[in-house]
Amino acid sequence: MRNTFLIAQREYLAFVRTVGFWLSLFTVPLLIGAVILVPLLLAQTSPVKTMSVAVLDLSGEGLEPELRAMVQAKADAASAPDDALARMAARMAHQNEVRLVALPAGLTPVMSRAEAAAKIPGLLSEDSGKPSTILLAYDEGEKLHFDIWSVPSQAGNLKDMIEWDLHGLQYQKVARLNGVDAKLAHDMREARADIASLTPQPAAGAAKSPISDRGAGFIGFMLGFATWMTIFSSSMILLGGVIEEKSSKVLEVLLASTSTESLLIGKVLGVAMVLLTVGGIWGCASLLLGTYGLSSIPPHVISDIKAAAGGLLSPLHLGLLAVYFVFGYLMYGVSFAAIGAFCETQKDAQAVMGPVMMVLMIPMLCMQAALQVPDSPIIRWLSYVPIFTPFLMPLRLAQPLPLWEIAVTLGGMVIVGGFMIVVGRKAFKQGALTGGKLTWGTLFRIATQKPAA
Repeated sequence: MRNTFLIAQREYLAFVRTVGFWLSLFTVPLLIGAVILVPLLLAQTSPVKTMSVAVLDLSGEGLEPELRAMVQAKADAASAPDDALARMAARMAHQNEVRLVALPAGLTPVMSRAEAAAKIPGLLSEDSGKPSTILLAYDEGEKLHFDIWSVPSQAGNLKDMIEWDLHGLQYQKVARLNGVDAKLAHDMREARADIASLTPQPAAGAAKSPISDRGAGFIGFMLGFATWMTIFSSSMILLGGVIEEKSSKVLEVLLASTSTESLLIGKVLGVAMVLLTVGGIWGCASLLLGTYGLSSIPPHVISDIKAAAGGLLSPLHLGLLAVYFVFGYLMYGVSFAAIGAFCETQKDAQAVMGPVMMVLMIPMLCMQAALQVPDSPIIRWLSYVPIFTPFLMPLRLAQPLPLWEIAVTLGGMVIVGGFMIVVGRKAFKQGALTGGKLTWGTLFRIATQKPAA
């Protein structure tokens, strides 16, 4: 046992003592933090430009009060202090503040459209008190027309804000021409059906937001993806480490002072400690980033996120995730270490890893498909396959599962995982001591070999 912990300590220190390890460790959180925080900081610290809007009504239908009220409503909404999420989104989209200004000298409601079009370009300005956008309305019989003149930096901004409302004025005009009551026409245009998307979960029928309804599936996908990446990367670390030590004869020196079992278990534990170090640091970084992000999110959105993650972070669920991860790590870690014991170079390992990688890509592809169809029979049946269970069950646990499914997947994984660990231990011992090529025949002989009396 002492030799096992010494090997684990040696394996751990071999990573954490290198400058490259710490550089790569902090590079990823720093890059992610920069991608998230820099745009937010720039958006929050950059000055917000003001879009000064003037209204020129040449339609002869008295649209100016409605148009000014329309613009004023957008100005009030943009400055509303009670919606932090909307303010943040507006800043990220570089949305301008809106204010109404008087028509500049030279523009009057009695001029022709051609005269207005000739004068407006020379009157637009971003200077304070002058219009940077002019909304021109005119009528050609059965259809209203709206020309929105803006300085280049604000082109299209006002159109995006009030386009739907401008169409509403045309709707009202058509209704009036056809003898339809104005209020009835307005109610017809604004009428909407009450549509709810529900799933057969507890408390179904209550109003659900998209976050609370689909958030659990997304969190399950992230957990499954993280499990796949962690197990795969750690197994590749074990594979590369064994190959490097074997090619440099370090493996022979270690085997002269300890047993193959202690060497294998020590290596697996050492890499696991490296993973815990990486996970701890990245977890703290994620917590800091999350704390900063949550401070800008409205309380009702935070409550939806908590509702989506609450069931997935219960002690039972976390315990199941730990069991699936540990057995998956042991299965693949020992197997990859055994493969490395038979390989003299990375080129030899690539020939063996090709088919293995093709198999490992199956759960990855299934996880992506499960975001759209979480209850797919293919995903359910593949989760019963023990070599795929550690990756797909964290995803499926996002939905309520019967206890027998959890028991079947755990039992199958324990049986097959235990078999893979036993065979991997024997293969590692034979590969480390005698070498040779790893073939299916070699694996079959190792698996069926009876222990020495």
